[in-house]
Amino acid sequence: MTETGELRATGLRCQHLVDPLGLDVPEPVFGWVPEGPGAEELRAYQILVASAPGLLAAGSADLWDSGRVPADRVNGVAYAGRPLRSGERCWWTVRLWGRGGGPGPDAPPARFEMGLLEPSDWGRAQWIAGEAGVSSPLLRAQFTVPGTVTRARAHVSALGYYELRLNGGRVGDRVLDPATTSYDHDPELRDGDGEPARIPDPRVLASTYDITGQVNAGANAVGLILGHGWYSAEPDNGPGPFPRTPWGDRPAALLRIEIETAEGQRVTVVSDGTWRTSAGPVVYNDYSHGEHYDARKEAPGWDRAGFAAAGWSPAAEVRAPAGRVRAQLLEPVRVIETLSPVATTRADEGRQVVDFGQHVSGWTAIRVTGPAGARVELRHAGEVDADGNLDDDANTQSWLAARQTDVYTLKGAAEEIWEPRFTLHGFRHVEVTASSPEVELHEVRARVVHSDLEPAGTFACSDDLLNRIHRNVLWTFRASFQGFPQDAADRAERVGWVGDPGWSVEDYLYDFEARAFWLKWLDDLAGTQLPDGRFPTICPLQWRGKVEMQEALDSQEYGDLEKAREELPDDWSAVIYWPYAPLPDFAMTSYPSIAWNLYRFYGDRSILERHYPGMRRGVEFLRTRAKDLILSEGLGDHMEPQPDGTCSLSPNRTPVELTSTAWFHAVTTMVADAAAVVGEDADAARYRELAEAIRTAFNDRFLDPATGRYATGSQTAQAMPLWFGIVPDEHRDRVGRVLVERIESDGGHLSTGTMGTAALQNVLTGIGAADAMYGIATKTTFPSWGQQVERGATTIWETWGGDPTFSRNMKLMAMIEKFLFNDVAGLAPAEPGWRRIRVRPALTHRLERASARLRTVRGDASVDWHAADGALDIVVRVPATSEAEIWLPASAAAPAELTKDGRTMWRSGANGVEGVRRSGEHLVIEVGGGSHRLRLAPARD
Repeated sequence: MTETGELRATGLRCQHLVDPLGLDVPEPVFGWVPEGPGAEELRAYQILVASAPGLLAAGSADLWDSGRVPADRVNGVAYAGRPLRSGERCWWTVRLWGRGGGPGPDAPPARFEMGLLEPSDWGRAQWIAGEAGVSSPLLRAQFTVPGTVTRARAHVSALGYYELRLNGGRVGDRVLDPATTSYDHDPELRDGDGEPARIPDPRVLASTYDITGQVNAGANAVGLILGHGWYSAEPDNGPGPFPRTPWGDRPAALLRIEIETAEGQRVTVVSDGTWRTSAGPVVYNDYSHGEHYDARKEAPGWDRAGFAAAGWSPAAEVRAPAGRVRAQLLEPVRVIETLSPVATTRADEGRQVVDFGQHVSGWTAIRVTGPAGARVELRHAGEVDADGNLDDDANTQSWLAARQTDVYTLKGAAEEIWEPRFTLHGFRHVEVTASSPEVELHEVRARVVHSDLEPAGTFACSDDLLNRIHRNVLWTFRASFQGFPQDAADRAERVGWVGDPGWSVEDYLYDFEARAFWLKWLDDLAGTQLPDGRFPTICPLQWRGKVEMQEALDSQEYGDLEKAREELPDDWSAVIYWPYAPLPDFAMTSYPSIAWNLYRFYGDRSILERHYPGMRRGVEFLRTRAKDLILSEGLGDHMEPQPDGTCSLSPNRTPVELTSTAWFHAVTTMVADAAAVVGEDADAARYRELAEAIRTAFNDRFLDPATGRYATGSQTAQAMPLWFGIVPDEHRDRVGRVLVERIESDGGHLSTGTMGTAALQNVLTGIGAADAMYGIATKTTFPSWGQQVERGATTIWETWGGDPTFSRNMKLMAMIEKFLFNDVAGLAPAEPGWRRIRVRPALTHRLERASARLRTVRGDASVDWHAADGALDIVVRVPATSEAEIWLPASAAAPAELTKDGRTMWRSGANGVEGVRRSGEHLVIEVGGGSHRLRLAPARD
């Protein structure tokens, strides 16, 4: 809240980022957070964009002045000024009008800078690579700057990964850059029916760096180190499609440096065949298997001017990919945190096992001394066995195994510090083995690596088990942020599965400010949606090819092969054409669900305006796959728990056609609602009619009106139609009772896979069964999150029971955050963008306290409640331009008194109290922006 008494803008973002560099969007969108002294109303805004900060200070916006726009908007406002040019620097501010009538102060100026807007802006730059067969080439060039540098920018793209070097130093702190995409066309690509297909919009991402402080007057050298990433592969990868299908035979890079001097000169450096290349010290690199580095092969000074590169070869100019080079408009992957060991066990001479206390995504860094040629091997895994030895079954005995092993060969220097560049591991433990007793390991640390996203929310309560589960979810989500929503952190199945992100995206949004991250993935999906409307099952398209799934399992060292074969869906015994596998319940749900939920969470219409056409085409594709509006294809409620303590790949309790058709109804409803938001009224009416027809067909097929049972009456079968509003109003109570009774008959446990778990947290509190959801969440026996905690888990596992050959760090079952924020703490949006907030804690009779805080697009919203001695104390913070409805449990039969900020606001029997109303067994208090301290206690005599 501000202290000036005026409404003002803070937290300025352009294209969803803070002060972005290298934009290639001609009309970027602006957003801000309004702040005021208390309850306010955003009545208008004015955006000013100028070519120099001084012009803003003078009130003269030479690029764009929006004028006073009467609207309550905080984001998604598109630039509408003079056309922006490549490389143009822009400063902007915004002023807001509140209830006072006049404008508030201008926000402190923010900035953005345009990148290369057109392919021709790259000029003579060519894609270059090292020699074929070189794992990780070094590439270098020298250039001269005839004057004092005033401004310098480097634009870099890569097929695979790169590290940029300049004058002996690293440029920036990005790692595993750029984020992976679908880079190129694949002539062998087929759709899910085996027909030839073509990627509509492949793309390659580029990053822009401000290198002004690293360029010298006079001689300079620029260097690149390249790694395979997702583009190319080592020979042991195979041709694909598993663990991935290489796009090319070697990594490549594209670079353009633009330099301006105080003397008015311009210098341009581009990648081309004049560059020189050599093999480097990275002799093996694979994203999943690891990296091998031979320090004896280092070339000291190779990235400095004057280096003697006579023995180096000319760089190869290689074919440009079909994918257009686009700016990377999301937070980059970085080393976010460094962990020290919590325990070290010496297994035998030369070998020790280090425990970092937390399963992470990243790698280890070491500091060692020893003789030249000695080797240090670092083998990563999530667990140890009873004897303290590394247990790597989850990554080496799984389907799509990953060795997760790095090898460092010493050069014999006084002290050597090393960490890999082009690999990623999921691990808690690392086994360190030295080849010689002369090697001394001085230090080993875990580097936590993921997309650099800001935390958005916090949660805590008086039940420590819920706090620990919440913490496990946070670490699981962190591991999955790898420029796309990565699947397993520890085995080689690290692709971006489409499906579960669609029903867990809201959980993510409560924990992280991830708009740009999800928008990048939506663009990935949009670029791979085929003309008939179908989406891939994994995206980017790293699995491509024809596969007989049972044969694929036979070729893997799978821990329980017979069980895996038995659990394959029936139609998986036939040929599957990846990535467009016929699994519409996964493939067709994430795109519309993420787009719609981003709108609901952030209130940004520009998201739907960008993605509505693709959402609509997706529904039309589903229509072609359904028979009488029933969709029978799909993977179903994946990883459903079984009585023997394992989980099944395909469901045994819930028919696939029920879950797939439920999703058909859900995405059709989302499209109808999105159409209304973007002004496509005719579409909105048409898709609402279609959704109602699907609803009717669904109930005719699956509902037994006499019993309230859907199909088998499983938890998932009951919860999915409740979640998606499919249940007829007259049957809703009965269907809900059957669900609760089923949970009770299952011992109070869930019996759901990934879809059903998401459904439970979305429906139980709403049907008056918050206690049932709390019971599920706090169970410590199979199947439960709590059992994983009791067994030492620090992340969420792929299967409920931690089957030995399955991932120990996967987002598949991490759907509990909505319950924690919405129902335990009681904080939820009641309108898109948190314009209106609902505070409704559901467990004040079970817990002593709970709190949640969320950085919304309108400012911080929070709730903190404490229940004791029959009284409930609650403090609610509402953003200045939002409203809130606070629901407090208050039985009509129990006399009570409500105070606000110490003053009596309401007593039992009182009617017509402004801002207070009764709804069933709740009091509902309406409040505006500001901090509100309420106490509901038994009435005093």
